[in-house]
Formats: sequence, structure tokens, C-alpha cells
Amino acid sequence: MTTITQSEWNDLVQIRRELHAHPELSGQEFKTMDRICAWLDQWDIPYQKGVADTGVVATLKGGKPGRCVGVRADIDALPIQEENTDLPYRSLTPKVMHACGHDVHTTIALGTAKKLREMLPELSGTVKFFFQPNEEDTGGAERMIQAGCLDDPHVDCIVGLHVDPAYPAGTVGIRYGKMYAASDMLKLKVYGGSSHGAKPHQGTDAIITTAAILMTLQTLVSRNTSPTDSVVCSFGTIHGGNVRNQIADYVEAEGILRTVDPNTRQSSKARLQQLCSDVAAGMGARAELSIQESYGPLINTDQITDVVRKNAEELLGCDHVVLEKEPDLGTEDFSYFAAARPSCFFHLGCAPSDGSPVECLHNCRFNVDEACIATGVNMQLKNVLSLLTL
Repeated sequence: MTTITQSEWNDLVQIRRELHAHPELSGQEFKTMDRICAWLDQWDIPYQKGVADTGVVATLKGGKPGRCVGVRADIDALPIQEENTDLPYRSLTPKVMHACGHDVHTTIALGTAKKLREMLPELSGTVKFFFQPNEEDTGGAERMIQAGCLDDPHVDCIVGLHVDPAYPAGTVGIRYGKMYAASDMLKLKVYGGSSHGAKPHQGTDAIITTAAILMTLQTLVSRNTSPTDSVVCSFGTIHGGNVRNQIADYVEAEGILRTVDPNTRQSSKARLQQLCSDVAAGMGARAELSIQESYGPLINTDQITDVVRKNAEELLGCDHVVLEKEPDLGTEDFSYFAAARPSCFFHLGCAPSDGSPVECLHNCRFNVDEACIATGVNMQLKNVLSLLTL
């Protein structure tokens, strides 16, 4: 069985720590891109840089014919000030931090590529590594696909992973089918008519109308969606009115819709439009709801997921493989890859195996048990070799 050695893991830990100490925000990953290319140069792995501006696509062509498998890793960081002041490799960039584990994802992809490079003459097929920028912002996966990363040669299937502090290092979480939600950005504008606060009957209160709309929109979940389906409709901002003794004539609110089923996504958007319009009209006001589509749902392919599950059980043991029962209502732009090719995205445990507490993702004190790097590389090696000959 192909696995990395202790020495190889030690080297990868240093790579991860260098990446962690030098994080870059979405769309600004120029030095991260250069670091990735320097390691690929050192290992004599060919690549194309500047894909979708700051992305890298590395390609390993085996000595034997076969399929083409893609491996994806995101490379950007978050606008968070790291508070792990005791770490010698803490972020050196003010207000920027790898608080979502993308430094680990990148390291795992690099380690997998380096190990496969050593096996190149015996490798059946081609492996492409997508070092993807802009996951945390506008969806770099979509732009990499538009740039042709899945072609020449044609990629047959893709695997990706994400660290998960819900599981200890050495454990993975796997889910069949719907794994992450789609997201749609909502912007509500409500038009009423102003009047003196002492004479509300002479105006049309946009604030009261907006309140009625926002309360009614919650029936989308409670009364318009099957209890076995998953929908979240949340508004996080609301602005309206000018002075305390005037009836407001305009309110603007912004929110997000999250769904996991494509049909539910479309029907929910139509229902939201109807509810906003009807409630406003019933109160003598007018409402406009604009909906901007963002990430689609991430839906794993059963055949590829079967392979990943089998590999995890063989590598880690069945006791260290969690079959996840519920989808995550968060979003993940691997969904663009999953929509374009048969894929599997899985969770990689990164909490200390001794049960010590660990902070959640996107937390200023998030850190990982670096043993997860070895697990991630060994999993991706086994996944690639299995999928090349599927």
C-alpha cells in the first residue's frame, strides 16, 4: 500500500507552516501561487500558473494510458486576525489568517503530487491538481473551469476534501448525494409613503410592511417546504427611515437563501418573489426582491463516493469512517467541480486525537492536529490510484 513516510510527513508539516504564516486573501494569492510553483519546480512537476488569475494547474502524465483524475485544493485565507500568539508559525500578515484550513488542503495536494511524481513510470493515466484561488469570496472554481482546467486532457472525475474539527485526526466523514447547500443572495426593497409619525394613517409604513414581509417569509420553511427537505432563509441587514418621528417611505434588507435540492431551490425563489409582492400589496406598499445566484448545491456522485468510502475503510478502519446523515447548509464552491464531473468531496478530521478541544472553522484561534496531513495525503493517493483504473 502506498503511504507517506515519517520523513515525508515532517517535510509537509513545514510546508503547511510556511503557508500558514503567509496567508493571502481571496484574489490576492500571488505569493501563495509562487510558493506552490516553487515546490512543483523543485519536484519537477509541470504546471500552468495564473489560471483564473492566481490559480495553478499541475499535471502528471503517467507512463501508461488510462483515465484522468482531478484533485482540488483551495489556497486562499480569511480576513481574520489570528490570536494563536503561542504558535511559532502564526500568521505574519495582519488581519489575515488560514482559519478554514486551506493551508492544509494545499499541503495535502502538494504531498500527493510529490508522491505520485515518484511513481510516474508505473502510473496509468493522468492526474491534474487544481490549486484553486478565491473559494471564500466569488467562487474561483467556476473561473478555473471556464479557463479550461477540466479539458486537455478531459478530466473524468474529481476528489476534494475539507478539514473538519468535528472529527479527530485519523477519521473522515463521508456523505452520499447532497452534501452542501446552494446559496442565493437576496436584496429586498420596500417602497411606502412618508408622513408625520403622529399621523401614520396619512402614509404607508415601509418599516411595518418590511417586518410583515420578513415574518411571512419564514413560512417558506415551515409551510411551503417538506419537513424532510432543507431550506434556510435568513436576513442579516435592514436599513430604513430617517428620523424617529417620521413614517419611513423606504426600507432595504439583505439576506440569503440556502437549499440543498435543485428543484426546491427554484420553487423557493419563486415563492419568495410571490410572498414579498403579495404582502406588500396587501399593506398598500410595493416590494422588489432581487435574487443573485451564488454557489450551487454540492452533490456527491455515488460511484465515486463508493470508491472513497472503501478506501477510507481499508486505510483507516471502519471505526474511523463516519457516514454523515445530514447535509451541511453551508456552501462550498467545489460544487462547480461536482456539477461538471463525477466527484466526491469528503471531510478530513483535524481535531486532536486525544480529545482536546479545538476551535471551529473561521475562528481566530482555529488550528489543526497536523497528523491529519498524513491521513489526507494517504487518502488522496489511494483515491487517485483507485479512480485511475475505475
